[in-house]
Amino acid sequence: MAIEDFYEGISHPRNSTLMRVFLNMGLTEHTGHGVPTIIKKYGKEIFEITDNYVKCKIPFDKRVLELSNKNVGLNVGLNKTEKAVLRLLIEDSDRTADVIAAEIGVTKRTIERAFVSLQKKGKIERIGSKRDGMWGVIQ
Repeated sequence: MAIEDFYEGISHPRNSTLMRVFLNMGLTEHTGHGVPTIIKKYGKEIFEITDNYVKCKIPFDKRVLELSNKNVGLNVGLNKTEKAVLRLLIEDSDRTADVIAAEIGVTKRTIERAFVSLQKKGKIERIGSKRDGMWGVIQ
């Protein structure tokens, strides 16, 4: 694809099967508006284009980064233990109640109660079985 075509928003997916999956899941679109919209906002200089890849570095507003690092909105209505559990699950969703309890310094039962509470509040969900599953954080 020519660089001019890329900047105009002409799309040419490298993996058509994966693209169809993403389209069906609503994770992407195939309208050609993405790149022109990005260029309008940030300019062409945010793209680094070589023969092998396209790299895009979109600058963030520092205030937005600071808020996102604090998980604003994610922790509303949670107690101290729930916040700590959520933070640890964001880092590694494979952590068990035993591991989290040791890291936070509370009992395993306290962590299990936090899991139930976080599920009721719609913050986490169990993916897979109790034995082989993991926790998914819902954002």
